[in-house]
Amino acid sequence: MTSPSASGHHGFSFDDLERLAPLLFGLLEYAPEYVLLLSPTGVIRYVNRTVAGVTMLELIGRSVFDYIEPESRDVARACIERVVATGEAQTYECLGTGPHGRPTRYESRVGAISEDGQVVALLLISHDITTRVAMEAELRASREQLAVAVAASGLGLWEWHVDSDTVVWNEVMRQLHGFAPEQVPRNFADLVDTLHPDDRAGLAARARQVASVEDFVDFEYRIIRPGGQIAWLLVRGKPVKDDRGRIVKMMGGVVDITARKQADEALRREEERYRSLVATLAEGIVVVDVDGRVVTCNASAERILGLGRAQLHDPLGLASPFRAVHEDGAPFPPEGWPAVLTLRTGEPQVGVIMGIYRIDGVLVWVSVNAQPLYHAGSAAPYAVVASFFDISDRKRADAERERLLGDEQRARRRAVILAEAGKLLVSQRDVHAALAEFVHRLVPEWADLAAVELLDDDGHFGLAHRVAVAAGDPELEARYLDLRRRLPLPADCPLLEVLQRDEVRLSSARPDAPLLALPGVPETDAWLALRLRYRAIALVPLVARGRPLGVMLLATRGRALGPDELSLIDELALRAAQAVENARLYHEMEVALAKREEFIAVASHELRTPLTPIVLQIDRLIRRARGDGEFSAAAALPKLGVIQRQADRLHRLIEELLDVSRITGGRLKIEVEDVDYAELLRAIVEHFTEPLARAGCEVHLTAPLYASGRTDRTRFEQIVSNLLANAMKYGGGKPIELALAQDGETVTLSVRDHGIGISTGDQARIFQRFERAVSERHYGGLGLGLWVARHVSEAMGGHITVTSAPGTGSVFIVKLPRLVAEAQ
Repeated sequence: MTSPSASGHHGFSFDDLERLAPLLFGLLEYAPEYVLLLSPTGVIRYVNRTVAGVTMLELIGRSVFDYIEPESRDVARACIERVVATGEAQTYECLGTGPHGRPTRYESRVGAISEDGQVVALLLISHDITTRVAMEAELRASREQLAVAVAASGLGLWEWHVDSDTVVWNEVMRQLHGFAPEQVPRNFADLVDTLHPDDRAGLAARARQVASVEDFVDFEYRIIRPGGQIAWLLVRGKPVKDDRGRIVKMMGGVVDITARKQADEALRREEERYRSLVATLAEGIVVVDVDGRVVTCNASAERILGLGRAQLHDPLGLASPFRAVHEDGAPFPPEGWPAVLTLRTGEPQVGVIMGIYRIDGVLVWVSVNAQPLYHAGSAAPYAVVASFFDISDRKRADAERERLLGDEQRARRRAVILAEAGKLLVSQRDVHAALAEFVHRLVPEWADLAAVELLDDDGHFGLAHRVAVAAGDPELEARYLDLRRRLPLPADCPLLEVLQRDEVRLSSARPDAPLLALPGVPETDAWLALRLRYRAIALVPLVARGRPLGVMLLATRGRALGPDELSLIDELALRAAQAVENARLYHEMEVALAKREEFIAVASHELRTPLTPIVLQIDRLIRRARGDGEFSAAAALPKLGVIQRQADRLHRLIEELLDVSRITGGRLKIEVEDVDYAELLRAIVEHFTEPLARAGCEVHLTAPLYASGRTDRTRFEQIVSNLLANAMKYGGGKPIELALAQDGETVTLSVRDHGIGISTGDQARIFQRFERAVSERHYGGLGLGLWVARHVSEAMGGHITVTSAPGTGSVFIVKLPRLVAEAQ
C-alpha cells in the first residue's frame, strides 16, 4: 500500500492518518473485527478494542505476537515481513487470543502505510473465523458421511427404460416416498404423479435436458407423502445410450434434502430479520469536534433531531437550534449537556435523559451516551461521539402509567373514604354524632372546612337546626356553631337556594383574586368573616327519597375542586342524606312501634270496659232467672239497658278497628243514595240524646229545613257521630253547637265544643292514627275517631279541618260535595 505522498499525489500523510485514527477507532469501537495500527516490527500503536483482563493502555506499546498462539507466530511474522518488504497487502490465518481471553481462529489482512516510499506502519484487520472453520469441518465430515452412505447404497436409485416406458425403484426410493410396494409407479406418467403439482412441469423439462447431455443433471423437486407431509428430494440423473448413440434408459439417485431446505429457509428468514433490524435501527449517532462542527451524523439522528446535517450548525454552543429540559421540566443548560461535559472533562456520559425541543416545537425525549475521542498523546478530547435513542414513546408511556397510577391511587382513596364514611354513618344510632365524626374525617385530607347543616322539624334553617362542622380549629368550629344558634340563615342565603333547586353549586376564585366568603357568615361577625374565606366552595343538597334534608359544605383554600372531587363530594352527600333519612325512618319506626304497643294496651282496656258491665248484668239476670231473687220486667229492663249501651259501645269500637283495616287496605266503600242532609243530621243528634245527657252537654243545632243531596248515609252518620263523641269527651258538661249549611254544590258541617282545646302543634297530629293531644289515662278511646273521620271525608271527595286554642274549645269543619260520587 503506497502512500499518496510517495506517489507524487496530494493526500494525507502518516501524521494525517495518526490524527484521524482515534476518530476511526471511535466509530469502529463496536465493529466485530479487530482493527490495529502496528509499527513495521509489529508493535501495537492503536487498537479499536481490548481483550479480557487487559486495558487499552496495557495493549498499546506491546507486540502483536504476544497475542498470537506460539504455533501461529511464524506464519504471522512471515506475512508481516513480506508486507514490509514488498508494500503489498497479505493475508494469513492464525490462532490468537479472543475478546474473552480464549484462543480464537482469526483471518487477518495486513496492509502497509507508506511515507516517502518507506513502510512506516501497518494496518491489520482480524476477522473471527472460528465459527466458519468449525462449519467447514462439519461440512467435510458430512461429505464423508454422505460418501459412506452412497457407498453403502443408502441413496434412492431409479431407472427409466425409455422403450418400454418402465420405471424401476430400489427399496430406499420407495421408503423416501413412503409408498407401499404396490404404490410404486410403473411408468413415466405415474412417476410424474408422485411429484408436487407445482413441480411436475419442471420434471418433464429436466428429463429432456438429461437426454441432451452426457453428464449427470441435478434437479430438486417436492413430493407429497401419503400422510400429507411435503418433502424435498434431490435427484441426479444421466442418460444411458446404446452403441448407436440412442438413449435406451435414464438412471440416477435421489436423496432427501428436506432438512437442508428447512435450514436454508430458516437461514433466509434469519438473514432477512437481521437486515430488517439493521435497516430500522433507531439509534442516532452524531460526532462533533471541539469547534462545534458536525463530523458525522446518521439518518436516524437527522430524523430524531428533525434537521439535516447541513442544518446542524454549532449544536453544542450558544447558537444551538435546540432547547433542552430535564425530566422534571427544569431547563437543561447547554453547559450541562452530555457531549459538552465529555468534551470538557474527558469523562464518558451514559444514559443521560434529555428532552429536546426541535425547531418545529416538538418535544423529543432521548437517552444519550457520549464518548470522547483523543489524538495520540493528547490529554484533552478533540471530538465527541454522541449516540442517542428516541425514548419519547417510553416517556409518554411512563407519563400515561403515572397518570393511570395516580387515577388508581385517587380511586383507592375515594373508595376508602366512601367506605369509611358509609361505615361511620351506619355504625352509630346517633346520626348527629356520626355526622360530626364524618365531617372531621374529611378535614384536612379532602377539604379545609366541611359542614353539614340539617333542616329543623319545621323544614327551615332556624335557630334549632342541627349543624356539624370541622375546620381543623376547635375555636373556629365553636364560633361557627354559636353563630348558627344565634342567627337564622337569611332568606337569600345560597344554602336555601341550593336546597330549593336541588343542584350542586361550586364557587371558585382565580389564584390572583381574593378568597370567597363562606355562605351564611355575615360580614358583621368580623372574626369569623376574616377566617372563613376559601379558594373553592361547594354546596351540595342533601336529599333522600325526594325529601330535602339539608346542605353539605366543603371548602378549600390552596386548590380548586375538580370533577373528581365534585363527584366524591356528591357521593359523600348522598351517603350523608341516606344516613339522615334512615335515622328519621328508624325514629318513626320506633315511634310507630311504641304507638302500636300503646294502642294494644288502650284497645285492650277499651274493649274490656264495656265487656265488664255486660258480664255483670248478664250474671245478675241469670241468677234472678234461676230464682235467686224477684224476676220481673221492671227489674230486668235497667240491666238490659246497661247491656245494650255497653254492647253498642263495644260495637262502635269493633267498627272503628274494622274501618282501620278497610282504610289501610284500600277497601273502604262509598255507597250513595238520595238523602236530606238536615233530616239525617237531626236523626243522628236525636240518637245521641241519652249519651249527651250523661255527658251533661246541651246541643244547639242550626240547619235548614231541607238540604237535598246524594251521599253515603252510613259514612255521613259515622263522621257526625265521631265528631259528637269527640266533643262530648273533651267538652263534657259544656254545650255543643252543630251547624249545617249548603252553598251551591258544597255541604258544610261544623261541630263546636267549649272544652279543653288543642295546641297549634297538636292540631295536625290529632288526625293521625292512634294520635291524641292528651293522655289516654284521662280520656279513653282508641285515638281513631278523627283519623277515620278524615279518611271517610276524603273518600267522599271532601275534607275536615280544625280551629282551636288551649282552653277555648275547638271547631271541626267538614266540607263535602252535595252530590257524592259513588266509588270504591
